[in-house]
Amino acid sequence: MEQKTTLTIKETAKAFNFPEYAIRTLAKRGAFPVIQVGKRCYIVRRIFEDFLQKGGERYSAKL
Repeated sequence: MEQKTTLTIKETAKAFNFPEYAIRTLAKRGAFPVIQVGKRCYIVRRIFEDFLQKGGERYSAKL
């Protein structure tokens, strides 16, 4: 089964066994980039995995 590249906050919480409210708070603080489409917020799986592996280090975009 192929994994989805982008996830909603609810899907991210389920996939990573992480509280929804915590993901929402981190996204609002700008801890990692999100894709905002209207009221929906999408998180790139690879970026969230990287965020967790680095112990919550703030995301820095590589130019």
